[in-house]
Formats: sequence, structure tokens, C-alpha cells
Amino acid sequence: VAAARWRDEPLMVDPAAPPTASAPASGDDPNEERWHALRTGIEAYVRKTGHQSVALGLSGGIDSALVAALAASALGGDRVTGLAMPSVHSSDGSRADAYELAKRLGTRCLEVPIEEPHAMLAAHLSRHFAPIDAPIAGLADENLQSRLRGLQLMALSNATGALILTTGNRSEYATGYATLYGDMCGALAPIGDVLKTDVWSMARWANAHHGAI
Repeated sequence: VAAARWRDEPLMVDPAAPPTASAPASGDDPNEERWHALRTGIEAYVRKTGHQSVALGLSGGIDSALVAALAASALGGDRVTGLAMPSVHSSDGSRADAYELAKRLGTRCLEVPIEEPHAMLAAHLSRHFAPIDAPIAGLADENLQSRLRGLQLMALSNATGALILTTGNRSEYATGYATLYGDMCGALAPIGDVLKTDVWSMARWANAHHGAI
């Protein structure tokens, strides 16, 4: 899918300019209504803040895929960068899915692995936490990985000026399945009020109408 198909209107960065209009929803399908509302929200937020681009973590999963598709629709694929951050636990399939999505949306996909800094940080903290018998293992070790991903996303934002979009959904936030300063890092959570079941439903709608996710 060419990037042009994912850009309904040109991005406007002048805060004084009127918002661009998304294609009107028919009102018959709640997924269509959510899609246009969320893409309009992304476009309006970026326009008002004056950012020229956005970035997000691409895991190969459905949440990041939907956010990337919404961002590409709102801004154009050339203004969206996906950051793939595989670890030793990442599957080849998830990495391949992230790259395939970026190709279909016309977005950039930059891979910055976290395996090496994770091992270094775990060893560093374990050594300094040894006097209080606080090993970096289990949950502490798992959360190091998500926080490293958040660190890399914020570093990308600071280095490029891109606005970071988070990819958590309402179900994850409600059940505590999210990591502060990890996958919650960012300025805007486009699907933060969308239940996981509706994420899947919206993705099916997008596939049927755009053929990208």
C-alpha cells in the first residue's frame, strides 16, 4: 500500500490553522467512527503542538500496528518512524511483522536491539545492589527491558524532535499490564481509551477498508 493512500489530508503544523477534516463516517459501523475520530485526534494534536513527525515502538503486535496505521493515515507514512527494539526473547516472526507493516504503510522502521544494553545494565545494577541482597531477576529484570525501550524512544524524540505515540490500550491500563516509563512513555496515547477487543475489531475494519494491518 503506497504511503499516499494513508494520508487523507496534508499535515498542517500552523497552530492557528483550522483542523483538517477526516472523511466522514457513515454512522453504521462503530469501528469506522472510532477510526476517523482517532486519526483526526492524532492529526489535530500534532498540528497544534507544531511537530513535524511522530515515532512509536513497533513490536510486531496488534496494538502498535493499529497505532502506526492510524498515524500514517493522519499524517502520511513519511512522517512516521517505527522503532523495532528486539531482545533475546523476541521472535523472528515479530520482527518480520514489524518490517512488513512499515513497508505496507510507507513508514520508516529503525531497529535498535536492547539485548546488549539490557545485559550491561542488569550486571551493573546487580553488582551495586548486592550489599542489600536485591538481585536483578524476575520482574525486575523483565521491567528493565521495557524501560530500556522507553529510554530509546525518548532518546529518539530528543534527537529528532519526533512526538512519541504510546501503544497501550484501555484494557492493559485498567489491569495494570503496562510499565511506567516503559511502554507508557510518550506524549499521546491514541488507543488509550480503546478496549483490547475493540482494537482487534478496528484492525479487522482497517484490513477490510485499507488492507494494511
